[in-house]
Amino acid sequence: MRHTALLVAAVCATATTGTAADFGNAIFAAPTRSSTATVVPGGGPLVAPAITPTGTTHFGRQEFELIPAGWEREPFFTRDPGRYTSNACDSPVQCSAVGFVALDFLLWATQGPGAPAVVTTGPAVLGPGFAGTPGVPGTVALFGGSRVLNDVRPGFRFDFFLPVAADGRWGVGTRFEMLGASADSLAAVADGTTVLNVPQSVGGLPVPVYVGFPGQTAGTVTASTHTNYLGGDVHLRRNLWAGDTVRLDGVLGYRYLHLGDRIASSWDVFGPTAPPPLGGRVMADDGVRTRNDFNGGLLGLAPTANFGRFSVTGRMAVALGTTTSERDVTRTRVVVPGLTNGGLAGLTPVTLVNVGARDQQSDFAVAPEFGLKFGWRAADALHLTAGYSFQYWSRVRRAQEHFDLGGFAANPTTDFWAQGLSLGLELRY
Repeated sequence: MRHTALLVAAVCATATTGTAADFGNAIFAAPTRSSTATVVPGGGPLVAPAITPTGTTHFGRQEFELIPAGWEREPFFTRDPGRYTSNACDSPVQCSAVGFVALDFLLWATQGPGAPAVVTTGPAVLGPGFAGTPGVPGTVALFGGSRVLNDVRPGFRFDFFLPVAADGRWGVGTRFEMLGASADSLAAVADGTTVLNVPQSVGGLPVPVYVGFPGQTAGTVTASTHTNYLGGDVHLRRNLWAGDTVRLDGVLGYRYLHLGDRIASSWDVFGPTAPPPLGGRVMADDGVRTRNDFNGGLLGLAPTANFGRFSVTGRMAVALGTTTSERDVTRTRVVVPGLTNGGLAGLTPVTLVNVGARDQQSDFAVAPEFGLKFGWRAADALHLTAGYSFQYWSRVRRAQEHFDLGGFAANPTTDFWAQGLSLGLELRY
């Protein structure tokens, strides 16, 4: 038995000096136990590798079923068996780093920003100055007044990894993910029979602007809000530890995140009994837009475990860097006198307020993330996956929380998170 094991090991060692194409027939190894009654168990353990041609090719290269020496798990497939039999690795798992391309469908939710009450209504019986005013009983927010854009929405993620060392210890990868935009809007018409208020603020006190109030004003109002989110990284991976089924890699790289928000409202109010051009009118536009960009260094861990056809992969990382945020603010008020308010000359619009401002600031930020993905090998190189991810981002500016109808003086920062499920395909090569 001892001579048989040595002979087989010599044959395998000789075979590994050639290329993968040199393997034309199966190479078997003897069991580690000396008992003649012992048979080779499925998957090992063996004193030398067992290499069997599968008869299939990938991209013109022969594929093999391989049981490395000492392997006690299900055989796996490779196009380079010599890589696992040259003693270049401390364990087969360490050598088992393979390249892959993965595409995931995302179904994620994000942290919704708090938006002020942009459009409200209420019982007209309370009278002007109270009806539809935030904080007054009976007032209902038609747009805003709570967190917005925190719904679940679809997206996608692309992953690519390429081993760059023969022993499987080093590799490079990249990831990009993007969520579909989330938006909400309102368009309302006041015909002079209902209350439609666009709350304003003067000196911190609420001041109603009635786009619609029975017997006094009529008009139209629109409001909208929007958000989008994307991110990605480029990283270097280094194997830190490997066992029979588990390997642990370190991740070092660069991470980028982008979060864009905007909120806007516009309204047009006039007298119900003398609509334009006979009567005067007031038109207004308010809007805030923010753009947050994070750039920082990425450091983390990426464990992997394989159990036959099943696998579990994880990612725990943190990025430290800077968030650069830009904010654009607009506010316009235009009065158009009617024919009954000064004749034809009165048709010239008079701009009462016209504000356009932009600022930029940079803040230190932290962006940790956690992900877990379960895989099942459906074919030789194709894996089906399902997982969960959570991402956090500190110190961002959100347009909705900067929509200050008292003059846009506030400048708060807040945090942001995104989390959800993924379903995908992974092609290993």
